Amino acid sequence: MAFSQNITISQIAEKAGVSTATASRVINRPGTVKEETRSRVLQAMKDLNCQVKLSNNKILLASFTDFVNPFYSECIVGMQSAAKRRGYQLFLQQIENADSPASYDALLGGKLFQGVIFCHSIPSGETLDSIRMKYPIVMCSQYNGKEDIPFVAVDDYASAQNAVNYLISVGKKQIAFMNSSLNYSYSVLREEGFRSALAAAGLPVREEWISHLQDIDFNLAFSVATSLLSAGEKPNAIFCASDVYACAVVKAAHTLHIDIPSEIAVMGFDNVSLTTMTVPTISTVSQPTYQLGYQSCNLLIDQIEGHPIPNPKIILATEIIVRGST
Repeated sequence: MAFSQNITISQIAEKAGVSTATASRVINRPGTVKEETRSRVLQAMKDLNCQVKLSNNKILLASFTDFVNPFYSECIVGMQSAAKRRGYQLFLQQIENADSPASYDALLGGKLFQGVIFCHSIPSGETLDSIRMKYPIVMCSQYNGKEDIPFVAVDDYASAQNAVNYLISVGKKQIAFMNSSLNYSYSVLREEGFRSALAAAGLPVREEWISHLQDIDFNLAFSVATSLLSAGEKPNAIFCASDVYACAVVKAAHTLHIDIPSEIAVMGFDNVSLTTMTVPTISTVSQPTYQLGYQSCNLLIDQIEGHPIPNPKIILATEIIVRGST
């Protein structure tokens, strides 16, 4: 069956008089759409001379920008558990640049999978249209508020607020923030939560104490932390958007003979196993990492199999874990 490369899902949706999300459901999970709507979309596809190849395999794809971040390991275990329980296989993919349309060429080159879980941002526009033409998709830990894409995530904004409020409650008022790239939705929301908590407490935001690292990289974070803690005026707490960063801060403080937590408190995010291996152990925001992976995979399979999806946007709770670093 031929696939028309020049037709986008937006064109199909416009001709059928439906949203792009509805057109995508007709193509990828027709059992979730009313027959009258399905007929309109199929007629629009026929009028546009557009046909889509369908795959009968039971293989899913989970896409990542790296496999170094320990946050992903438990997330993958959750995905694999859900996939196995429902009779699917899960393949993993790493792409270098999630914002580049060229990174999705191989995925769009054929119908190899039944659906895709994206653990990173994806470009809007033509690239997203093309992906939706071929696959049901779910976002895990990330989400795009501008697009109607199912996701499973945590409330990064409120979680960051809670972390900063805790630091303030133990007497820390000069708080720095080590963040990752603002290309990630979680980074944007955690920074907004950080700024909001300081503002609500009447504390200043020191822009020179906010850093944006391009990768979840221990050595890079150690360098940034060493520079920050070597300055004349130092913060007395650092909130980190990743436990990897928090571990690097602990090492930098130890190297500079700065006592934790009396001179500087350290708060991480994720609650990976590394946080219990440092001295002192690290306080952190605990994400339900396994459940993020498990539920995102279940949500994807429900779409593939045409099951009703009462809540396509799932927000899971976090909690503050208090350890020796605060």
